[in-house]
Amino acid sequence: MKNIVVLLATYNGSQYLREQLDSIFAQSFQDFRLVVHDDESTDDTAAIINEYYEKYPDRIEIIYGNRLGSAKANFIYLLNKSEADYYFLCDQDDVWLPDKMQKMMDAMMETVSGDDTVPAAVFTDMYVVDDKLSIMSDSFIRYIGRSPKNIAYTQILIDNPAAGTAMCINRSLRDIAISKKSINWEYVPMHDAWLLELAAIFGEIKYIDEPLVYYRQTGYNTMGAETETTMDKIRRNMEDTKGLIEKKKAFINEARSFAREVLKLENIPEDKLKVLSDFVNISTRPKLFRIKFYREKNFTRAHHNLWMRLWV
Repeated sequence: MKNIVVLLATYNGSQYLREQLDSIFAQSFQDFRLVVHDDESTDDTAAIINEYYEKYPDRIEIIYGNRLGSAKANFIYLLNKSEADYYFLCDQDDVWLPDKMQKMMDAMMETVSGDDTVPAAVFTDMYVVDDKLSIMSDSFIRYIGRSPKNIAYTQILIDNPAAGTAMCINRSLRDIAISKKSINWEYVPMHDAWLLELAAIFGEIKYIDEPLVYYRQTGYNTMGAETETTMDKIRRNMEDTKGLIEKKKAFINEARSFAREVLKLENIPEDKLKVLSDFVNISTRPKLFRIKFYREKNFTRAHHNLWMRLWV
């Protein structure tokens, strides 16, 4: 029997935590255990976790540790501390649809085709909802201006389309993700971008084009959903051309820093190793070379590729 865990990272999430926990234990798929690490909450979060532990003592494991300071650090900690065959990541203030886990496990089984040595990630779309769960958008990915088709490793470095709470990974991918203690997590945008990037480099990714999570916008999300109209973007850029250029340079430099951390891993395929190495060192090359490199090596975004290539 497969060992499946749901990793829940919490911090001051008492207002919505019960709804999330209820949605997890109401899943049509029930062959899992919940592993929780609370980041020293100052509200009633820890008390709520203990309340559910008393209800499901054989289904919940609480991992205790020091204050980590961010959702990213919390999830990396959980991945290091949990042994399983498959991992679901879970935010504290969302709600899962009842068949989320079953559909994602079915997709995972299809993706690995019985070979669990293949590093794999499955992700799904989400409803964007307000704090009362009223739907604001039926596609989180498109709401934030990304594309679920952009899952090449060069594209994920620029624009990660997957949210952690909508992801499932297998042990092979998890083992790669935590294999190097020298990773400087400051230069990794988020844990979900790290996992999807490694799946694209070393294994397989499957996308389920269906919203299976209510992604709640509370004003306190670590990474909330933001959108902007085309006209608003044009107006903002025209008002601050100098600032635009600096932002574009900073944007690509952050992606290069991300790639530099990826390059610390072992056994990267030779073709991808060369592209990543060239990308990290591309600032020394002429402008026309950079533009051609981005185009040929598929460093593309869902939108605004021309802006990116002109200014980086």
